[in-house]
Amino acid sequence: MSDLKFAFRQLLKNPGFTAAAVLVLALGIGLNTAMFSGFYALVFNPRPFPAPDRVVQLYSQDKKEPAKFRAFSYPAYRELRERRDLFTGVLAQALAFVAVGEDTEARRAFSAVVSANYFEVLGVPLLRGRGFTADEESPGADLPVVIVSHFFWRNSGSNPNLVGSTLRINGRLFTIVGITPQKFTGANATIGPEFYFPL
Repeated sequence: MSDLKFAFRQLLKNPGFTAAAVLVLALGIGLNTAMFSGFYALVFNPRPFPAPDRVVQLYSQDKKEPAKFRAFSYPAYRELRERRDLFTGVLAQALAFVAVGEDTEARRAFSAVVSANYFEVLGVPLLRGRGFTADEESPGADLPVVIVSHFFWRNSGSNPNLVGSTLRINGRLFTIVGITPQKFTGANATIGPEFYFPL
């Protein structure tokens, strides 16, 4: 007990040292907390869809450079999707950036190009609207439809009539057909796309 009293008196005698020590401890603890929070979000945070332990990601390995992985072709994806003996469901996604808005007012936004069954396979019902149809996914269909994130919907004033309205993306008008649920960040646990387009 006398050691604690002595330490406390010493701290009171040297306020500059005390302030520096408290500042160093606060910065160290704050930085440690921030790093752990980021690590937790990446590694331990549950995925925003049911049964994340049943979801796997598949990549194609490059024969010329075995250390590199590449995306599947659309025919390879369709072949995997038909293999009901291997998987209960197969979806496809590719990530990209798009320009949203009118010419000089356009901003870059993170997006995903996904298969029509994307939300169905993940077991995620849309907050509003519908998912993509098989026709919208067909190669060459080029139908300008988009599903927007809850984040985009909220930042647009939570407009109840957003589904059915149009939005200029990459210089083209797209019809909004759906809105994702609030905490859905896509198949990835980190940054969720703002927009989803059919393959």
